[in-house]
Amino acid sequence: MMQIINKGPVKMTRFFYLASVVGLCILTGCSAPVSTMQSDGEDGGAGEAVVANSFSDIPIAANDAIDVEKSLLINSGDYWLGRAVLRSSLDSNAAFEYYQSSMPQYDWTSITTVQSKVSVLSFQKASRVATVQIDGAGTRGSYIVITVSPRVEIR
Repeated sequence: MMQIINKGPVKMTRFFYLASVVGLCILTGCSAPVSTMQSDGEDGGAGEAVVANSFSDIPIAANDAIDVEKSLLINSGDYWLGRAVLRSSLDSNAAFEYYQSSMPQYDWTSITTVQSKVSVLSFQKASRVATVQIDGAGTRGSYIVITVSPRVEIR
């Protein structure tokens, strides 16, 4: 005969409360946005280097700035996922040419490209896909969003 052991409502409530708190902590940690470390210098050079190194397997032009508030980084190094938002001094045509020629140097293979007012370039590398979206910002350069996500195989 099977016996059901009743731990009582207090012990079960504590268990669910503890499980909820642990789960919430895990989810909160996974959704933390990219942030820079504070540096002693005036221009934030060390902090910017930390953020740039986090997106290590995509090209970032020399004068481009990462918008930390709008970027999202999950993991780092060569296996990061998320979104890098850049303010570029390159106009949209030059930025398109830059990413079209530079991504293969980082072992990304071109899937497709569309050059228009808002240009889109798609690449794949191992188990990830990168989409580069370039939006012209008039004479001030361009606004670039690079999204890297896991590649899903369609059967």
